[in-house]
Amino acid sequence: MAQQQYTPDQADWSTFATKPFEGGTNTGHDPDGVGWISAADWEAAKWDGTVYNPSKMTQQEFAEAICPSVDRIRGIREVFYQHNPFADNRNPTKAEVDEWHRIALNHVRALIGYTTADRQAEKDHCMFARALWGDERKFTTAWDSEYPGTTGSAYGPCQGSTNAHCGATFIPDAADQAPYLPDGHAACSTQQGAEGVFSGPKSNIPWSIKWSRGLCNTLLAEGFWGGHTGPYFHRQRFGFSFWDPDPSNNNNNAILRAKWTGNLMPNLYCNPSEPDCDPDNTGPSSSSPSPSPSPSPSPSPSPSPSPSPSPSPSPSSTATVLSMHSLLTVLALIVVLLL
Repeated sequence: MAQQQYTPDQADWSTFATKPFEGGTNTGHDPDGVGWISAADWEAAKWDGTVYNPSKMTQQEFAEAICPSVDRIRGIREVFYQHNPFADNRNPTKAEVDEWHRIALNHVRALIGYTTADRQAEKDHCMFARALWGDERKFTTAWDSEYPGTTGSAYGPCQGSTNAHCGATFIPDAADQAPYLPDGHAACSTQQGAEGVFSGPKSNIPWSIKWSRGLCNTLLAEGFWGGHTGPYFHRQRFGFSFWDPDPSNNNNNAILRAKWTGNLMPNLYCNPSEPDCDPDNTGPSSSSPSPSPSPSPSPSPSPSPSPSPSPSPSPSSTATVLSMHSLLTVLALIVVLLL
């Protein structure tokens, strides 16, 4: 059964189709096609069904449990081949990649026991479109003449601005939205939600694992209770946009702009830094959990500095890349606004 496409046709993924194969390191976009991850590394990242309780673990322990390295989310290889989301592992469609990201997000939630229907991430056409509009506003001038504004603001324009979230609230009018949405879809509008901008993914990483650095870097830098981590585990609906800011560079970072909306589910794990946290009586299996409230990020975040592109991944660097990224400022901020 063909999957429905959520990433708009206007998203330019041409370099994401070619860069992973330049140099011959990778043979496909599937996990086994990733040339710098060995079979032994994948074996070490298998999931045995253990539900990880972040209330009982240090920040480092939890990050390494979920992400043995920034390119290996625990159990993700087995989940990929269970679903076989790409009909052609060398040339997945946008619809297939969109569906894979839904599957992968819900696997991450399963690692901490979030498996009920109300905890499942869902794709949302407006979130995918709005993530792309944000990137188009941030990285191009395509919308600037028709939609003037304050340069560097959340609405844009954005040229010359260092605000990572420039474009976050930009929404074109209904007529300009229509080509980006399915026929008959209602126009998108502002709504309560969140946005994260992550610079960890690389333009030359295959699609099965391209998104994972956005999560894994953030987990290591902030832990489970960080304001940037919450939507990965607790928001109902999502949309991703991947942008290649330097198509001529095969070693550059690709920007992941993630949009989140819908229900914000409560965090069922108590924060061990809180005096009343009982790690043995928390989580989805607890009879009387004492959930921690989800963090409330600042509605007006300061822009994050853009880190220098990291070197191309290789077998020798994979084992250490997780610890190296703990020293970096993750280009990821959550904006809780009428987005």
